[in-house]
Amino acid sequence: MSLSKHTKADLLEMLSSQGIDAKSSMKKAELIALLENAPTTESTEAAVSAANTESEAKPSASQPVFLVVGVFIALAILAWIIL
Repeated sequence: MSLSKHTKADLLEMLSSQGIDAKSSMKKAELIALLENAPTTESTEAAVSAANTESEAKPSASQPVFLVVGVFIALAILAWIIL
């Protein structure tokens, strides 16, 4: 179905359901252009799942740094208590 047959309110609702911010002051043609250029939900979901998989596979570079700093602080506290 052609997007031009939808009302402006319908187009705004479609955009918001896809997570795209659109202002009600925009023209109908601009809203249609946003919808036509918007990524499909399937490709968006695929990109999100790929990003989640990638972040789970690689540990953060800051994790070892926090571990070393935490151990150093714990040792410093123990040394202060003992001395």
